[in-house]
Amino acid sequence: MKRKYLLLLTPVSILFLLLAKNIPFLAEYIFARGTFKIASIPVGFLSSLVPFSIAELLLYSLPVIFLVLLIRFIYLMLHPGRIAVLKRWRTNLGITLSIMLFLFTILCGTNYYRYEFENFCDFKTSEYSVSQLYELCVYLAEQSNSAKEESTQTNPVPFSTVSKDAKKAFKKIQKQYPVLRYSTGRAKPVLASHLMSYTGIVGIYVPFTVEANVNTDIADYNHPFDTCHELAHLHGFMRENEANFIAYLACIQSDDAYFRYSGYMTALIYATNALYDEDTKLYMQISALLSDEVHADLHEEDIYWEKIKNTKAYQTVETASDKVNDTYLKINGQSDGVKSYGKIVDLLLAEYFAR
Repeated sequence: MKRKYLLLLTPVSILFLLLAKNIPFLAEYIFARGTFKIASIPVGFLSSLVPFSIAELLLYSLPVIFLVLLIRFIYLMLHPGRIAVLKRWRTNLGITLSIMLFLFTILCGTNYYRYEFENFCDFKTSEYSVSQLYELCVYLAEQSNSAKEESTQTNPVPFSTVSKDAKKAFKKIQKQYPVLRYSTGRAKPVLASHLMSYTGIVGIYVPFTVEANVNTDIADYNHPFDTCHELAHLHGFMRENEANFIAYLACIQSDDAYFRYSGYMTALIYATNALYDEDTKLYMQISALLSDEVHADLHEEDIYWEKIKNTKAYQTVETASDKVNDTYLKINGQSDGVKSYGKIVDLLLAEYFAR
């Protein structure tokens, strides 16, 4: 009977989300810096003790667990006391869902409503001209060329090294951005990364295990940025555009040219995509600035995604995945859905012109 009290976690979760959504101060100082830290640090520490993704393992276990439970349910239904069995299973299902909703709320959900990361920076976003966007693109292109030339990385870097170096990169920017302090957990490679590519997803933060899961099948230069992006979620920043920007900051301030290249290159792609929509001639001028080595990396990535996207599996799974992701983002307060990924350009412009 006492277990039924766990059902109260559902209204408690809804209350927490409503408070966070309507009172940003509570979202920041009570939830993001309070309940999230209290809950995520021990969970993240425990999950970081193993090198593989616990979330991925649980995902693979779900069909087996479901089958076992189904067999047991059918067995019990064939015996006397079916009504009692139905009530007990209904209660257990309700309790399980309530616990999951509560964990999602305190380990992820309320963080969507915390103060914007911009509030912790010494610059503010505003409107910029096309010429200013072009200037940013020139800068990012030059930095990409320079970082590529400096990088000694020739063979794929083991993800264990990327994960450790990403943690170091975050420690470095914590001095400038103290709000990024206090986090456990680690980034982990997804074993089924190639299959993950068919969803169009390159990384995912799993709040239930406080793990940053990264697709390692894509072009190697993406790994540092994608890893830092997921770590940004692990540090409590759930908005996609902010996680992208935090990843950029972590990468470009790294001592490793490989990380800097990943940061500048990814930022360049976002910025030039925005420039292309405004002026294709200026876009082509930026393309002409890139070194042959940089073009080779972009070409390699294009070939990879072209092979993936030309399959029926991708066209089916990615469409469904994109709709789910879009709905998820909108439910959690990102009204633009998947379009919010492009807002990183505003932050890049603000940071660049604030120097």
